[in-house]
Amino acid sequence: MFNYNDCICDKCGEKFDTKSDVVVCPICGTPHHRECYKELGHCVNEDKHKDGFEWTAPEKSINFNVSVCPRCQAENPKDAAFCESCGISLAPQGNNNSKSQAIGEFLGVEIEKTPLVSPILPKSLEGECDSVSYKDMAVYIGSSAAYYIYNFKRKQTEGKNFKSFCWSAFLFDGLYFLYRKMWSEAVVILLISSLLSIPNFIIIGSNFGYISSNSPLLFNGIGVLATICYMLSIALKIFLGFIAIPRYQKKVVNDLKKIKSQTSSNNEYYQTIIAKSGPSKFVIYASIAIFIPYLFM
Repeated sequence: MFNYNDCICDKCGEKFDTKSDVVVCPICGTPHHRECYKELGHCVNEDKHKDGFEWTAPEKSINFNVSVCPRCQAENPKDAAFCESCGISLAPQGNNNSKSQAIGEFLGVEIEKTPLVSPILPKSLEGECDSVSYKDMAVYIGSSAAYYIYNFKRKQTEGKNFKSFCWSAFLFDGLYFLYRKMWSEAVVILLISSLLSIPNFIIIGSNFGYISSNSPLLFNGIGVLATICYMLSIALKIFLGFIAIPRYQKKVVNDLKKIKSQTSSNNEYYQTIIAKSGPSKFVIYASIAIFIPYLFM
């Protein structure tokens, strides 16, 4: 659909905007306000139709004082850090200094040069949780910040009634907690998951001939134990799906408070959270390196 914003209605001489109800002449393509077309009862350029007239949009002059959003094409002030319409970062990609400046403007502080990632930040982040602002949390979380901040706000509003299920934690259990840098929880979860997997691995090993049928590991009832362990592992995954977001919120708040107490200025504080922002990508690479050989085996 053609965007008629800033084009002029030839009937009333007023510009169209995003709220205008536009009616287009099916013959020449001239746009009108609906009320203008009803008032006339025909196209304002009807007398030109016999000459083959076709309406064309006037060329827009380039406005160097605005920044056009690459996602939604909305116009923003030239120095805007984020689009006022969709919230995407307007910092030039690949320019770390510009990214630092953009996030600094988003946070309302001045940040010195620092190599950093440029997370997609939620548009509306007013307020705080446990004396930590949601803006600081969004920068620290990095990827998926919008999803987590939305759920953090829900938890703060709903309190004990908050129920949100994290499918990533359900599907990947310990690996999810590693990815989100919840190290102690991840170690405990991976240990429990490994113990619950042992009976099933014994049965699989015997089926493929890796374990002798006379092995004491294949005791009577190993099948029942394997089934029980499997059901417990599913229950563990469901449990993790429900606690993942509240645990992650607690970690983010505690981390930011700790960084705040260990830094002597706002600039140092923001440089630190930017440097430590985002999940652990090492976990992704390590998981791929482990599971690809496993699949071939």
